[in-house]
Amino acid sequence: MKKVIWFLKEKMIYLVFVVMLIGAGLGIHFRPVFMSLKWTLPVALFCMLFQPMVFLKLKQAFEKWTPEKKKYILILFIYYVGLSPILTYLLMKFWLLVLPSVDPKLLAGVVLISLAPLPSSAPAFTNLAGGKFQLTLIGVVWTFILSLFVMPVYAKLILHTVIEVPIMVLIKALVIYIIIPLIVGQLTRYLVLSSGGEEKLMKLKEPLMGLALLGMYWMVFEVFGLNGLKILHNPFVIVYGALIMNAYFLIRMGIAYITGRAVGFDIEHTISLVYSTGSNMTLSTAMAIGAFGALAAVGTALGGPFSDMILMIIFVRIFQGLKTKQKEVAENV
Repeated sequence: MKKVIWFLKEKMIYLVFVVMLIGAGLGIHFRPVFMSLKWTLPVALFCMLFQPMVFLKLKQAFEKWTPEKKKYILILFIYYVGLSPILTYLLMKFWLLVLPSVDPKLLAGVVLISLAPLPSSAPAFTNLAGGKFQLTLIGVVWTFILSLFVMPVYAKLILHTVIEVPIMVLIKALVIYIIIPLIVGQLTRYLVLSSGGEEKLMKLKEPLMGLALLGMYWMVFEVFGLNGLKILHNPFVIVYGALIMNAYFLIRMGIAYITGRAVGFDIEHTISLVYSTGSNMTLSTAMAIGAFGALAAVGTALGGPFSDMILMIIFVRIFQGLKTKQKEVAENV
């Protein structure tokens, strides 16, 4: 079981691409089958959301207010509530300039993932890159809390000119796919910790991770199966979309790096800030499907494993090399 979960996690980028191709290919010929399986999407999304909600440490975000933590949260707040929506608006305009015939529902998914909070994987990547793991973990909690306002409100403001944005449906999706899993996950966390402590909770991490991964792969398979015919008629939207989203997230990371160095952060804190520009595909996909349908999830996928995840992996190597060079310079001084 451990080897299977490791394989599903470590080879995610390649496997998602394979699952996407298989799903889209089968969807061209067997769309009625995929239509009959639409009811499985909420189940898959819950499986994806439950694991991070169980291990989300809400209390930690409000403890130990060090000067670095205060500065980090202030920058994160300005970025997530102020700058990120502006960048998302510019991103939408660029999409429409490059791909004027893009389906508004797909564009809605792109906007939602651009407004999403940090992914639960961001602290792990921060740790691998040599940054402050706990700081990014705090960023996950804070952006999640802020997303309850940012995602529905800014989605309405940004998208209203290209597609009807049902604000009440967005809020309903927020409650069904985010608030309820959060409550269930935190209740599960409390009950497990009360009955068996941290050790018992950690025993759940692997099976729940496996459940989340299976949910994600099924979601990608079903979503691309449902949209197989649309992708067949316009395959370049996937290629162009992936390139646009890679450039977009690269700009976000670059802004974070420059900001971190400008405010006097050391390299470890700067790494944390860079990894605090990622977007949670799971939460944005849940919102996208709930409010706009399966095609919107194609947009969130373009911003997830096809861009944001790839860049986070690449930047691990870049920061590891940067830290090694700094260490060598310090030793030679």
